[in-house]
Amino acid sequence: KIISLEEKDNPLQQQEHPVMPSTQNKNKKTITTTQLFLYVPNLIGYARVLLSLISFAIALDHPFLFIILYAMSFLLDAADGHAARMLDQCSLFGAVLDMVTDRFSTAALLLILSHLYTNWMVAFTYLNVLDLVSHWLRMYSSLMIGSQNHKEGNESHFWLLRLYYTNRIVLGIVCLGNEFFYIFLYVAYFFQNPALFSLSGYVVSLWVFLAGICFPVFFFKQVLNVIQLYNAANDIVAHEVHQKNL
Repeated sequence: KIISLEEKDNPLQQQEHPVMPSTQNKNKKTITTTQLFLYVPNLIGYARVLLSLISFAIALDHPFLFIILYAMSFLLDAADGHAARMLDQCSLFGAVLDMVTDRFSTAALLLILSHLYTNWMVAFTYLNVLDLVSHWLRMYSSLMIGSQNHKEGNESHFWLLRLYYTNRIVLGIVCLGNEFFYIFLYVAYFFQNPALFSLSGYVVSLWVFLAGICFPVFFFKQVLNVIQLYNAANDIVAHEVHQKNL
């Protein structure tokens, strides 16, 4: 209905034409803050945080127990996403919790490796910076443009990055390969056996061999991190330029 100037200036006349509440909003189920915090995927996320924190506290003294706890936390990473989709409990907080847990877990593991392999401390530090910065920019740019999940595809992004985030098989293989590379390096430091062969006087254990198998996937993940950093930075700048030109 078109409201005349007289009606616009007269609130009594406006009340003669009340806006009926939307049926969609009326039937929409409401939740409380506590309910969202207690979503099953988020509870799984809290368990991951606890397992990771305990594992890092014992990493240098109890390597076998560390491996068990860290592996449990890593496996739960797949469970929270499955629970969110199955129970229709996807949430922005859950996505952020998942991202933060992944990042601090990898960062702490790299910190431990830099302590064990002191000659490679600078390399592990740079890997840590790349991982944190690229994922933080990715999350920030996703939230800025209104995405509910940092894993949503963007047609303007490089095709390899879109494939990584939209194909669960590729995502799983890359994440597993990258994580196992770090874990096998950790295991190789504490457990030198079983030895497989000798190369130029250096005894190659099973764990070093497995880390070598995972290395191409690990390297590919770092390439994706660089691409992710560039695409996310470009999204932020493009969004800012658009806002300034409005």
